[in-house]
Amino acid sequence: MKSTLVLHIALPVPLYQSFEYLAAARQGVDDVNIGARARVPFGRRTLIGIVVEKTDSSRLPASKLKPVHAILDTQPVFNTHLMALLFWAARYYHQPPGEVFSAALPKVLRTGKFIAPVTKTIYRVCNHEVSGEVLRRAPKQRLIFELLLANADGLSGDEITRRVPDWRPAARALLSKKLVVKVPQDAAQPITTSGVASKEFSLNQEQYHAYNQIHQNLHKFDVYLLAGVTGSGKTEVYLALAKEVIVNRRQVLILVPEIGLTLQLVQRIQSASDARVAVMHSNLSDAERAQVWLAANTGSAQIVVGTRSAVFLPFKNLGLIVVDEEHDLSLKQQEGFLYHARDVAIYRAKQTSIPIILGSATPSFESQYNVNTGRYQKLVLSKRARRTKIPEVKLIDLRSKAVSDGLSNELLQAIEGELGQQQQVLLFLNRRGYAPTLLCRDCGWVAECSRCDVRMTFHKQQNIIRCHHCCRQQQAPDQCPLCQHKNILWLGEGTQRVENKLRQVFPNTAITRIDRDNTRKKNTLYTKLKDIHAGKYQIIIGTQMLSKGHDFPGVSLVGILNVDHGLFSTDFRATERLAQLIVQVAGRAGRATNTGKVLLQTYQPEHSLLNCLLAHGYEAFSREALKIRESCSLPPYTFMTLIRARAHRQEFTRRFLYDVKNFVETSPQWKFLGPIPAMQERKAGLYQSQLVVISSNRKILQQRLHDWIPAIQQLPLAKRVRWSVEVDPLEME
Repeated sequence: MKSTLVLHIALPVPLYQSFEYLAAARQGVDDVNIGARARVPFGRRTLIGIVVEKTDSSRLPASKLKPVHAILDTQPVFNTHLMALLFWAARYYHQPPGEVFSAALPKVLRTGKFIAPVTKTIYRVCNHEVSGEVLRRAPKQRLIFELLLANADGLSGDEITRRVPDWRPAARALLSKKLVVKVPQDAAQPITTSGVASKEFSLNQEQYHAYNQIHQNLHKFDVYLLAGVTGSGKTEVYLALAKEVIVNRRQVLILVPEIGLTLQLVQRIQSASDARVAVMHSNLSDAERAQVWLAANTGSAQIVVGTRSAVFLPFKNLGLIVVDEEHDLSLKQQEGFLYHARDVAIYRAKQTSIPIILGSATPSFESQYNVNTGRYQKLVLSKRARRTKIPEVKLIDLRSKAVSDGLSNELLQAIEGELGQQQQVLLFLNRRGYAPTLLCRDCGWVAECSRCDVRMTFHKQQNIIRCHHCCRQQQAPDQCPLCQHKNILWLGEGTQRVENKLRQVFPNTAITRIDRDNTRKKNTLYTKLKDIHAGKYQIIIGTQMLSKGHDFPGVSLVGILNVDHGLFSTDFRATERLAQLIVQVAGRAGRATNTGKVLLQTYQPEHSLLNCLLAHGYEAFSREALKIRESCSLPPYTFMTLIRARAHRQEFTRRFLYDVKNFVETSPQWKFLGPIPAMQERKAGLYQSQLVVISSNRKILQQRLHDWIPAIQQLPLAKRVRWSVEVDPLEME
């Protein structure tokens, strides 16, 4: 008698378990693959889940089990390695496994559909015995024909367009003469190639030493921290190693923190090699993301450049992982499945026995700690690759200076001087909008968000006030809603206000602003960055989007308008982030032939952080800061987990977290901080509280969390609050 086949399926629901279903009557154990998708009933809904286990029995009677509606895949969508990675991520971050598996799939597959390869047309020469000489009276036809002769695999229409504008009439003539043929070909898009022969890399002594250390160990797992000053040529080291990996028919994953960096990096790759490159980020359409997923899976993408979710792509034969700007907060997912792409990438490299490179001019304290304890190898690039000098940094003491719309006279004079030398200027202010505060001068009313504990930001061009946390917005009032007077003040400066001021001071100067407000449309950021490189703009104003990794050869002066906001934060990581920000922004200056200048405006010119950083550099600063962390038993010397609770009533969040704290046994191996309100006590209409758990032993903390979470689910208030567990939090909110 044939035994019953029970399928354990992970579903995208916030429950820490898989669910049992009966396989179809005709399906045997070999007919269903682990890692395949299944469509199943779940309450009144139908969900798409992943088969994670097969058994011939169940904890429940067979009459209680529902049959699956359908097994959707004959081959698994997750291979063995990727399944193991996702199970590890679910365990380590204590996230519901079904939500982890769902997050790793493109939307097309999550909805039960399939990915069909995109077909493109390739033009090829069909008679290689004919020379271009037969077309001497048709120069454009001859040009196209000889171009195709030189590319035996053929070229797509887009690739021909880059070399021969208005080529189609000539191509039709070649087709009619039967000299060229059109061939349909599967092409997972968006994939790009440069169409040029691979170039040899010219590495300086430090770059070559770093390259050689890693190149000798491409066959095994190791973590390399490539610590190079801004402009030291870390990318050249990445690409030289990538070339070797591709020669051995393996793939490369390069993770970057921001969409804007994918555009620049792909251009660098294309200028140096003919590798097939795919790009993965949130600005792609669902169909485009699905094609990149397929390209990684089939191996047609030799290099994938992507933001954090690219770490879960199903590579056919991964040979190297690079995490550029490894210190950056954007590599940490802050909603839903709470993971850190850098740390997942390290585990993936270990799992597949390949090296991983963590690159940064300002390495995170965690990575430096791992170097100090021998877990990572540190490779240093101490000089700029183009032999330019590190920029000169100067503080502008705002206590004794006149300031107008965030700009001191000293900074304006410096800008004028650089513009007179036909140089570009970059101004950094990590605050978008026109003004962060709208205030009534008569009664003191302040425009605050009704759903969050924050002030509404004024956007002058649209004449609206907007909350940058929940995105609520409304028309800006022309009179005070309390006293009805029209004496409204705009306090503080955002990027829009600075832009307006500069247009008044320099009316004949091309100015552009780059922030989230004006780069939402697809390809807008790419166009702006391209125009900056082409010298179209002389003044660039930007937020944190421009602080990392970008190479602007024409920028000779960088102005940081306000560094004080990070000096007195209650978040213990604030000084680390501020130091990284200052170094990264300053690194945009003087990357070509001219020595750059950096001006920092501050009301705290004597602050110890600023003076240590400017006098001795980031490495010396981080050594001192790490000593303070160790003395205070803070990460990376201890391990932290945050248990958050959100509810419409603050008393529910606090009572729930006190219940969590009270049922856990006390131990010298861990301690609790809180419950306390979050730094932003109310967000999007919900009150927030948090309970911090700290331990000096990661293994013990992980085991305790594994035991605590099932008990937390059973607490009386667990269904009346939205609660989550975040392992290794980087923000205390």
